[in-house]
Amino acid sequence: MRAITDSLKGNFDRGWEFLNELIKVCPDSVWTKKGGGFVFWQQLYHCFFCVSLFVLPKDSEPQPGPWGLDVAKFKSEPTTAPSKEELKTYADKKKAEADAWIATLDDAKLTEENAGLSARFGAPMNNAMALAIMSGHSSYHIGSCDAVLRDNGEKGVM
Repeated sequence: MRAITDSLKGNFDRGWEFLNELIKVCPDSVWTKKGGGFVFWQQLYHCFFCVSLFVLPKDSEPQPGPWGLDVAKFKSEPTTAPSKEELKTYADKKKAEADAWIATLDDAKLTEENAGLSARFGAPMNNAMALAIMSGHSSYHIGSCDAVLRDNGEKGVM
């Protein structure tokens, strides 16, 4: 049975649509502007990169994306910006990674430990928590990027 899993996946998918919409609607003049302390596109990159934190097994470490681990983890500011197409390609790769993991779940597996996330967070986490936190994390950055757009006179996506 997958009723709960599919519901949680629907929430994740809806957030992912907003993330893609942010890439699409962001004008070039805002793409490299800061809001909330971070560059607009960097927040999206961070969000896409973090998918691996939620879905990789315990002994796997997330690989840095094309713009580096420090940029993905907000430890450094980007010196160059990707094109929207480049970031969209990376986003599609990460969505496929998330979808492949979600496809392995059913409602019974939601209560099983997510060993990778538990190890990375240093606290017990199950698959339901991983899926919910992954969706919530996306929502946070959607709001942050939406605020950057609005602060720069653009229409947001929410």
